[in-house]
Amino acid sequence: MKRILFYILLILLVSSCKRTEVDVVVTADFTYEVQDSNYTIPVRIVFVNKSIGAQFYKWTFEGSTPGTYDKRDPGVVSFTKAGSVKVILEAWSDLGRQIKEIIIQLDSVPKADFATAALINNLGVTDFAITNKSYGGVTKYAWSFPGGIPASSIEKNPPGVKYTSPGEYRIFLEAKNDRGRKDTISKLIKVLPGLSANFDIVPSFDDEDYQAPLVAVLQNNTVSATQHKWQAPGGTLSNSTDSVPTVTYSLPGTYTVTYKAGNGKDSATVTKNITVLPNTGLRTFANVKLGINTAQSTLGVYFSTILRKVLLKGDVNASNGNKIDIAFYGLSESFNYNLFISPDSAQVWAFDAIPGGTATKLINSQELCGCGVNFTVANFDNVTTGTAFSSVPINVTTAGNTFFSNALVPRVVLFQNAIGKKGAVKIKQYVSAGQQSYIICDIKVQKD
Repeated sequence: MKRILFYILLILLVSSCKRTEVDVVVTADFTYEVQDSNYTIPVRIVFVNKSIGAQFYKWTFEGSTPGTYDKRDPGVVSFTKAGSVKVILEAWSDLGRQIKEIIIQLDSVPKADFATAALINNLGVTDFAITNKSYGGVTKYAWSFPGGIPASSIEKNPPGVKYTSPGEYRIFLEAKNDRGRKDTISKLIKVLPGLSANFDIVPSFDDEDYQAPLVAVLQNNTVSATQHKWQAPGGTLSNSTDSVPTVTYSLPGTYTVTYKAGNGKDSATVTKNITVLPNTGLRTFANVKLGINTAQSTLGVYFSTILRKVLLKGDVNASNGNKIDIAFYGLSESFNYNLFISPDSAQVWAFDAIPGGTATKLINSQELCGCGVNFTVANFDNVTTGTAFSSVPINVTTAGNTFFSNALVPRVVLFQNAIGKKGAVKIKQYVSAGQQSYIICDIKVQKD
């Protein structure tokens, strides 16, 4: 009997225990911690499962790769999607199921950026428009405009910034999100000087004597101009709205050139005069220095009336050889043997051959030539027009081209170049300086 009662009690006890296990409620729960408290993607979050009564689990992580896990504790999960991300834990057993769902707000990487644009232009006092191009969840802005008006701003889209002095300025922007993560950027802007108008009237190389007809460049020295308007009554402009036009005057006289400059903000007008002289048909060179034979590389022995300069030995080439009119041959510093020679015979006189050298007629010694010419120093000094040479015969004779010494000073040497232009050289001085000895002379020649 006692044994029967024992078994009945045992059965009741076992049944009671089974009912207790079935009644355990499944609770889905978890906690998380953002590593380094950094909510800016990529974000690493540690999840700890706190669920009760479950045997199986399914995690879903929005914005994570992979996005699902079936383990109790997923550990560290990396999220790459910014914004509101959903995390779901589903926990269950054979006898029950529960789901926990939360939203975590993740931030984009804040990126500061902006663009600037000068209103009208950046010449003189300039207003700049600022366009905010920041992104990445930015909600707070700190602008700095050193040297500008205003000097700072905390607005997302600041008002225009004014700079009153020329120079380079840097604009700074600090962009933050709500959690304090930030990015900074700076950009350089330039403010150029304001309008300042000026110009020079510069005769062309062929018209340096200011004689008609004259072509001149209107050399623009203006600062910060974008519009140009020229007026030249009595002359012909190549382009009245060009920044650097040319002007041509056919007749002698005094003329006025007016220039109006503008840049969309300011304008200024400048007026200058030019006097065009009558054409004398003569070109004059004063105090020309020509070296003896041993100074051809340092002082030069060649002269070009077209290029209007002395050429050193090393200057002579195929492009300018045909522009040389005369060459001076001086044997030594004693100046006992001197001669002006034709360019096409340079190699005969211990010089290198001149590429393209032309033939020039010369009368070195009028006193010996017997050619019926007597062009004196006074005649040379009185020449004021090219026509003064027209009646001077240039007849080449052997006697007329013999060596001369420094016994006669001044000496006048006559020549006619390859294009038929006549001229004369007046030797004024012989300077002894060893191998660097030289003569000083004036030259007058007909011009086109």
